[in-house]
Amino acid sequence: MNAAPRIAALFASGAVAYQTREYVPTDSLFAEEQQSLLRAVPKRSAEFAAGRACARAGLTQLGFAPVALPSAADRSPIWPAGATGSITHTHGFCAAVVARRAQIRALGVDAEPLDSVKPHLWRRICTGEELAILQTQDATAAVRAATIIFSAKEAFYKCQHTLSAEWLGFSDIGVELQADGFLIRPNRALQITAHQPGPWPGRYLYDAGLVITGVCIV
Repeated sequence: MNAAPRIAALFASGAVAYQTREYVPTDSLFAEEQQSLLRAVPKRSAEFAAGRACARAGLTQLGFAPVALPSAADRSPIWPAGATGSITHTHGFCAAVVARRAQIRALGVDAEPLDSVKPHLWRRICTGEELAILQTQDATAAVRAATIIFSAKEAFYKCQHTLSAEWLGFSDIGVELQADGFLIRPNRALQITAHQPGPWPGRYLYDAGLVITGVCIV
């Protein structure tokens, strides 16, 4: 695995990111983590092990001792006291971003294959306003924009859930794409506004066939 400074740069100062496209054996996991894989298929087990390895590398860089990162009931990682983080994996790629809570209270990262959100998925993912914008673009640009919108919503969901534990649907938020990132706007009252009012900014990058998005709350 390798340090991923471009991914870390999607977030506020203090974030550390690692990524890998390599296989990580499950015997590298702590016993508490292996309990989460008792019924997992091999692909899920490999993704889980890679994610924990990337997260532990980041936590070590921040000065935390190596510890187990078991799964909560909702399958999100349980971070050590004083730390927060997020893990993403897709199509042989895995990344984790971590930070000290004193610098970043919550963060979310997501990676998707570039141009993967095809038109038949748009109405499940996009609001009416987002659909209207996609329909003004040519086919290639629209699919790419739809993929960023989907990934941005996934990253924001992870970020806000850390603080609010609230479940969100795709229609609960809207994404406004900008030249250097995006803004997340609420479409209804959200519990996360008690921690930080919207809109919430995020950033994205392209890397080796992927779009990677990040959102954080400081």
